[in-house]
Amino acid sequence: MATSMMRRVLVHLQKPNDVTPTPAKFTQCVLDCFGTTTPTMEISVDMNEDHLIITDSKYSDGKNCIRIKHPPFCPVQKLSADEESCLSPDILNRGIDVGAAVIVESADNKILLTRRAYHMRTFPGVWVPPGGHIEVGEQFQEAGLRELKEETGLDINPSICESKQLTALAAWESVFPPRLSRGSPKRHHVVVYLHAKLVQPYTAEILQGQIAVDDKEVGAYAWLNRQIIEGIVATNEGEDNLSEKIANVPETFHASVIQDGHTAHQTFPTSNLLAVVPEDGSDIERVSTGTKFVLGEWLKLTKQQEH
Repeated sequence: MATSMMRRVLVHLQKPNDVTPTPAKFTQCVLDCFGTTTPTMEISVDMNEDHLIITDSKYSDGKNCIRIKHPPFCPVQKLSADEESCLSPDILNRGIDVGAAVIVESADNKILLTRRAYHMRTFPGVWVPPGGHIEVGEQFQEAGLRELKEETGLDINPSICESKQLTALAAWESVFPPRLSRGSPKRHHVVVYLHAKLVQPYTAEILQGQIAVDDKEVGAYAWLNRQIIEGIVATNEGEDNLSEKIANVPETFHASVIQDGHTAHQTFPTSNLLAVVPEDGSDIERVSTGTKFVLGEWLKLTKQQEH
């Protein structure tokens, strides 16, 4: 996840009566800023050199309109005045960073997820799509493809995507640690997820042979079919009737694990992917809450395309 040493790309918010966008504060909840009472809303996103402009989609020109969500336990939303006063100045003055991640869908409809290396400072051992910070001057697609190549070695040209480009799929408001019970907020991002649906012959098997991961960031990776994705989405925090929803999910999945610079193919219990954020203590292997949300958006999109 390379970042500019000079400047960071930060979130700017533009509400209906604002003449110009204003920089978002680290402790601001993006959804709260727009007055929504639900954990999700539709926004318009636009990159402008060194900042991401977020507006309510109702007041936009319809460009890059996507849904954004945060978890019901969003730490900055739950942060009290006393807890905010305890944050260090370097955290308080950080603003909200911007990231891009890519949902790579192979020609045979499998999704690539990576497990973050266990030594990572944020979200270690958590399954996510390839992605990272947007650098100054980059657009979403440029940043997403750069991060994809840096982390996995996959050099995807938009020309091998169905629409000849990556499309914005959803956004997630991410805070680390993910719960206040696990510590005060240290990082705050808005991550824009892009969808890259590849054409034939770029199946998961073909792409597997092109992967060369950066083991400083990636500890494992897997191509997951729709059945497993449906199980992952069903285990999103707060879902009911879980046992019914995961009844048909395979008990195991195959992953490629990086060990001492070599790749080993292993089988893991699918329950690793169905876990949810622990209330406290150390994090566990799981699919990130934001990833579950965007995979749900992918399921909706592809279901619509089937009809």
